[in-house]
Amino acid sequence: MIHVKLFGTAGIRGPINEKVTADLALKVGKSLGTYIREGRVTVARDARTSSIMLENALVSGLLSTGVEVVELGLIPTPALAWSTKQLGDAGVMITASHNPPTDNGIKVFNGEGIEFYLEQEEELERIIFSGEYKRAAWDEIKNIRRRDIIDDYIDAVLDFVNHETRLKVLLDEANGAGSVVAPYLLREMGAKVITINAHPDGHFPGRKPEPRYENIAYLGPLVKELGVNLAIAQDGDADRIAVFDEKGNYVDEDTLIALFAKLYVEEHGGGTVVTSINTGSRIDKVVEDGGGKVYRVPLGQPHDGIKRYNAIFAAEPWKLIHPKFGLWIDSFVTMGLLIKLIDESGKSLSELVKEIPTYYLIKKNVKCPEEYKKVVLDMAQHELQKALRDEIKEVLTISGFRFNLIDGSWVLVRPSGTEPKIRVVVEGVTEKRKEELFKLAYEIVSKAVGRLKQSGQV
Repeated sequence: MIHVKLFGTAGIRGPINEKVTADLALKVGKSLGTYIREGRVTVARDARTSSIMLENALVSGLLSTGVEVVELGLIPTPALAWSTKQLGDAGVMITASHNPPTDNGIKVFNGEGIEFYLEQEEELERIIFSGEYKRAAWDEIKNIRRRDIIDDYIDAVLDFVNHETRLKVLLDEANGAGSVVAPYLLREMGAKVITINAHPDGHFPGRKPEPRYENIAYLGPLVKELGVNLAIAQDGDADRIAVFDEKGNYVDEDTLIALFAKLYVEEHGGGTVVTSINTGSRIDKVVEDGGGKVYRVPLGQPHDGIKRYNAIFAAEPWKLIHPKFGLWIDSFVTMGLLIKLIDESGKSLSELVKEIPTYYLIKKNVKCPEEYKKVVLDMAQHELQKALRDEIKEVLTISGFRFNLIDGSWVLVRPSGTEPKIRVVVEGVTEKRKEELFKLAYEIVSKAVGRLKQSGQV
């Protein structure tokens, strides 16, 4: 029997009461309790209007298997991950992260605060689809414990960052869960903090919760008007982070990753850095110059990469992991360390950014029905490889395909994991090279989709 896959690149996520329902949350709770057999599960939620509903259903499922539940309330995802390592044998965050307010989701963590590995998610799905749940006897059902861990989490981040500052920071919390941590954390560090959208509201009235440039571009002029040293924007559950420098310029997500990768390899005298398939060559350049090596993994699997390559740092766009603190995405550690880097370097953020090599990136989607994706990818890979055969240095096929070229440029064609689209990403060593490669790749993918639609093939 064929079943629909529940877990995507970042847990279960989708429209509330359509894909993500109270019934599904109940089943995930029963499945997780069955999987761990006994012990304690931490549970938290973001600010979405549907999160309490899902949380209650999930907790009911967990309790039915006889495990103990610790409810942490409304906190950011990094705080849930940290708390799970301190208090639990597993953890669950009710969140749809940066998705629109109509969505919600469920993300599961193991006892180390690490998002469930692929094989663990597959086992949860197997239990759900089999219906083979553990059922506790009446006298084995535990009570719910409730804990407020925000102050303890802030203290842990402060201890790790170990830095006091006098910088002036503009914070945009997107009306998300980060509102209950970020302003207080930075003020404890000594920063002068100005906040925007800093009250939790599941309707996200201030802006869309995803911190893409087009959603937060208004921060650039505000930075200059307010005279701050940097601006930081988070997403709905506060694992993502986006940054503007003191001149109001957006710091590209690959540049932010490269800044931290450079910092870590310099501290370690080398080491391995793990990043996702859709990140750029500036990361490779600074890591290799520092004596390190970069490994790429599919989106949503940085924790798998840390385990496989013993990485000192891992990241995908907007999402950075600091293994010495914990093996989860943590924007609060990122913002604390970024402020420390600015202060200790004696340079402004714009000056630090200038030390990172410049490459030229473009991204665009091609609409493609789900049933065509595999064939389109096969066709596009064949055609593009033929067109670029004398220029290809390396071929990666861990998520769609990526051609790393001899001159440092690269082309990525991969299927969207959530939408009927093929994503085309190109980075060139010059603007001209970027445009040439993108025109070639985009036309090849578009023509492949068009031919299949015309012929009706699948």
